[in-house]
Amino acid sequence: MGIEPKLGSDIIKMTSVKESFDKTENIGVIGSPSSTSELTVDILGTAVNKGLVGKFSVFNYFQDGADHYALGQITEILMQNVWTQDATMRGIIRQKGRVDPITEKQDIHTAKMIVSSVFAEQDNSIEPSMFGTVPATGTPIRLFDKEIIDALLANFKEELFYLGKTYGTDINLPMWLKNFGSEKYGAGEAYHIGIFGKTGSGKSVLAKMMITGYLRHNSMSIYILDPQGEFSTEFSSNPKLKAIMKNELKRDVNIITLQNITFDYSEILLRKLLNSTNFFERLSIWYNDHKVRFVNEFISILKSRSTLDGPFTPWNYYKREAFNKIWNQIPTEQFLRKTIGTRNPRDRVKSTWNNLNADEMYDIWKGITSLFKYRQNSIRLSELFKTISGKGVFVIIDLSSREKPEDIIWNDQIQLIAIEQILSKINDQAEESFKEGGNLNSLVVIDEAHRLAPREKSDDQDIELIKSIFIDAVRTTRKFGLGWMFISQTLSSLHREILNQIRIFVFGFGLAWGLERQALWEILGGATEALKLYQNFRDPQSSLGKREYPFMATGPISPLSFSGTPLFFTAFLYPDEFLRINFIRSD
Repeated sequence: MGIEPKLGSDIIKMTSVKESFDKTENIGVIGSPSSTSELTVDILGTAVNKGLVGKFSVFNYFQDGADHYALGQITEILMQNVWTQDATMRGIIRQKGRVDPITEKQDIHTAKMIVSSVFAEQDNSIEPSMFGTVPATGTPIRLFDKEIIDALLANFKEELFYLGKTYGTDINLPMWLKNFGSEKYGAGEAYHIGIFGKTGSGKSVLAKMMITGYLRHNSMSIYILDPQGEFSTEFSSNPKLKAIMKNELKRDVNIITLQNITFDYSEILLRKLLNSTNFFERLSIWYNDHKVRFVNEFISILKSRSTLDGPFTPWNYYKREAFNKIWNQIPTEQFLRKTIGTRNPRDRVKSTWNNLNADEMYDIWKGITSLFKYRQNSIRLSELFKTISGKGVFVIIDLSSREKPEDIIWNDQIQLIAIEQILSKINDQAEESFKEGGNLNSLVVIDEAHRLAPREKSDDQDIELIKSIFIDAVRTTRKFGLGWMFISQTLSSLHREILNQIRIFVFGFGLAWGLERQALWEILGGATEALKLYQNFRDPQSSLGKREYPFMATGPISPLSFSGTPLFFTAFLYPDEFLRINFIRSD
């Protein structure tokens, strides 16, 4: 399979599509009432016992002097029997149960179908079109199959990618994950992507599959911010995926861990990092203005030159001599008068200092200041994206404690500070690179987005800062060719402005109730039938036997949904089925 997709040059004759269409199974006809937004399908008696919900159907009709083929998914089945709705008949049924020939034989089954894409014959080839009229009642509706998909999309074959099967079938659902470049076959602009679902819904696995799909484009760069280390583990240790990366995609993965990262020093950052530990609390320093003055005085002492030592540079603050220099000054009257204005707090700090173990306090100091220390193969955050940026790079920044150096302190608060620093550098570097060379053709993947950009105001200043960076980024970076993929457990708690800017949505199980349902309904624009089908999703964790992971997707993700109409699919088993379908197929 080629790495860079190319459109086929063969012209597909309409006769091959007609032949494929005529071979498909007839399940019903267009009924009344129908509209261009939703069709009523009268189901044939031979098809009433088939599981049709979620399945793709197709019909042939005439529009603007040309043959057209319209595709869509059946979202709901309704059954009505006017005879059994009569009060007298209901009484009889109540006594006898089944009443021939009233029950069953007089049942009328109808379906709701939403058209998602239309193809037309233009100059003896297949071209995308629009659903501009409602065909006549009685127009046959047929079940979609692989043969008609292949016939309709033959010109796009090498551009297609597969994440799963159409919902309720064994037919692979064609998708296209286009790069963001302006070259041939690129989208020409960046997309923001959102993948949502409860824990266990399969959203992280689907994200890995989508990332692998984007990696087919050699000119596209992908950066993953990985707070839990899940993605770095997958792409570095899965042997089947590593083989595909090396042999098919010709891609190297650069994994940046805490072993490789050095923070850019500033006095404000030093104070924030110390605040994220219990350093000040152990000294009985409670007020923020006291903490600010303490850090300022620390810096002043470390910069000063004495007969014995100093001055110390920030990347040497971790040394015991540097710590001793500030530690021994803390209980002095001169130091305390500069940092604390009133006597009682000064006496409290002095008394506390006398009872503290200096070695324990040094461990805290060293654990924070070592974040500024140069280590072998380490790189400053400000230089990181200059070093790893470029066309076609694949970088995972693992911020989990899995690869933590022993001499640093790492907790959730410090991780937030690191994320804020990294995001700021990404945005700055993106704007700089755009000015120098145009479209960046890059995607940044953010795991646990609900934690980093909550809808409600947070008491944590670092989270608020990260959220503001995200909001600014989704508004501005698309023009740079930089897209963002947000992976989140919830819809309702993610900031609304981020949701407003997302172009491709993928929803896994678990968003069908309460506030999540309301947020989903707003995104779908009130598409009630699609929401009903989504609510039928089974919990993958409660399945007997093989687990299935259903998803609903909207946006420009498939040639079967030009209009962004919701599509429903079941994800492939990962990694075996996914890799086999996309990379080990025999054409």
